[in-house]
Amino acid sequence: MEDEGIRIKRWKDLETDCLTRVLSRVGMESLLLTVPFVCKSWYVTSLNPLCFQSLIFPDFMPFPLFTYSNNSKEPPRSFGPFYDKFIDEYGIDKSRFSITAFVKFVVNRSNGLAIQLKLPEFCTKEGLMFVSDACPLLKNVWLPDDLVIFKTSHIVSQLIRKWKFLESLILGFGMLNIMDQYEMDGRPKFLSEHFNKLLTMKDFFSPNALDAILVQIGTHCKHFTDLMVYHTSLGEVEASRIVKCHCRINRDSVVTVLRGCKELVLFIANQCEGFEGSDEEISKFGSQIMNFSCQDCVGGDLLLTFFKLTNVHRRLVSMMFLMYMGS
Repeated sequence: MEDEGIRIKRWKDLETDCLTRVLSRVGMESLLLTVPFVCKSWYVTSLNPLCFQSLIFPDFMPFPLFTYSNNSKEPPRSFGPFYDKFIDEYGIDKSRFSITAFVKFVVNRSNGLAIQLKLPEFCTKEGLMFVSDACPLLKNVWLPDDLVIFKTSHIVSQLIRKWKFLESLILGFGMLNIMDQYEMDGRPKFLSEHFNKLLTMKDFFSPNALDAILVQIGTHCKHFTDLMVYHTSLGEVEASRIVKCHCRINRDSVVTVLRGCKELVLFIANQCEGFEGSDEEISKFGSQIMNFSCQDCVGGDLLLTFFKLTNVHRRLVSMMFLMYMGS
């Protein structure tokens, strides 16, 4: 349209570079389910690898993870709102849908340019290994599966060396969806065949993969600054590794971190179990830290923790523990 000599362009007439910048910010759901169907120019632009530098996969929630029969081979009836909609939109046979194939499909769109990745929960080892080879420029990675029971978690340490530019890593924040399904209606349940294939259940209480991951980060990731881990065990070995190379946590492990990380400027451990917030030795070390807080902490076993630690030029400067009070 014309208005006082100024021509207002239609959305479909936007320059390609400008449209690419816009579409790179809309998210995966829009890129796959909305944008391609607007017009031909938007569809072509949506195929540009620059639109897929941030690979934030929507939550993948196969249902059911648990069945009421010990020999049930029932396939998932749902994969979560986004994936169900994707299956319907593209006319895919739900019984043949594979999260591994979907991950490969999307990652290939990035053509090796992805710098940010959040994998869906319940991803397979094959999917994770494909991503590690196809995305060498990754800086920020979120891997939601638990560090003890999932097969994917046991190969993370083998893949870290491929991410030379890695700056931040978030691990193990996907247990809540599992617990929600397990606790549903209170009836006795068994693992579904689909879910069981993703797990390594030989010893549920075996050590998690955190120590091996820390070793590889310290060796191969020179730009690394942030690590966040949910639902894991931080013992003396892991605490010592943190001090040297760049969550059930007990008092001695807290002391190890506070004593060994000389450059620590932030330490927050609120509403945690495993040590007393009023502990004299912890308070003494904490008094030397610029930002220190241990409020509402009680002794005993730690149930579920989250921690963040920041390493700048191999100096740990920030660490955070937050307590998730599960049922």
